[in-house]
Amino acid sequence: MTTSDSDPGKGAASEVLSAFNTLYTRLDTLRSLNEANLLIPGGPQEYYHELVEEAYALLGKIETEVDALREELEYQHQRLDSARDAALAEARRRNLDHEPDINT
Repeated sequence: MTTSDSDPGKGAASEVLSAFNTLYTRLDTLRSLNEANLLIPGGPQEYYHELVEEAYALLGKIETEVDALREELEYQHQRLDSARDAALAEARRRNLDHEPDINT
């Protein structure tokens, strides 16, 4: 069983970290290109568009995962707030049920 099989979150995190690393590598390569080396036959001009496309694809993958993480965080926040509110309401109800009535 792989790490991603036992914990899907770890597999996704590993993929995103890999995407970040590759994106930084592609950006480093693109930063190194300039007009002095851009037109060298067989040089960077033949593949820089491919690097740009790959970088955008990696960025899209990262953004998709960040969106999924945001949704999960919002869900967990709402779930826990609801559970807390329900527990507090139940505690208040119990306290009211056990308070002596000072009017009797």
